Amino acid sequence: MITTYSDDYLYSVDIDTINNVELVDQCLKIEYNLLKNLGSISDPGWYGNVPSAHNDKYNLLTYANREFSILYREMIKHISPFLEQDECYVLKSWLNVYRVGESVKWHGHWKIGQRVWHGFYCAQVGDSSTYYKIPGVDGVITVPSKEGRLVFGRSEGDQHRSSDWEDTTKPRITLAFDIVPIESVSGMYPNHFIPFHVKY
Repeated sequence: MITTYSDDYLYSVDIDTINNVELVDQCLKIEYNLLKNLGSISDPGWYGNVPSAHNDKYNLLTYANREFSILYREMIKHISPFLEQDECYVLKSWLNVYRVGESVKWHGHWKIGQRVWHGFYCAQVGDSSTYYKIPGVDGVITVPSKEGRLVFGRSEGDQHRSSDWEDTTKPRITLAFDIVPIESVSGMYPNHFIPFHVKY
């Protein structure tokens, strides 16, 4: 069942078809390889973590993994009905791994009018939240984190951030993505996008 946080803008759906233990294990292996091959960053800035700061150098959902494939199918199933059915979309995805004291700071993704959708999947999130400031909406919207939760919405000038991660025993892991009309890519490392099928 779809949960609406802001009409015609921000939604979530809880998914029970993904093995999050396997997914977390794969994500940590990918994080290790990203750090090994792309290098660490002493200050990842507002990204708050290195894999996210390297988001322009890889596409997470191109890694060969069963749980990634299931997530991709679930995204098509649940997000496609909200998209323009005659539009050609592509997808960019990346990994967020936050350890104690880390978070992604307030930021936005795309300009108004580019018709982009942004979201993330909660793989290991504990007691955390994501906060949104949406144009035309008073106050801050809180989206509680829950493992198996797929959060998605328009990227039309909003700002969002995660809560600070306080667990010292394990990292907070989410898989983030942008779903972009191909006309809006316009020279942005186009080789890192993959097709996102609207009709299903």
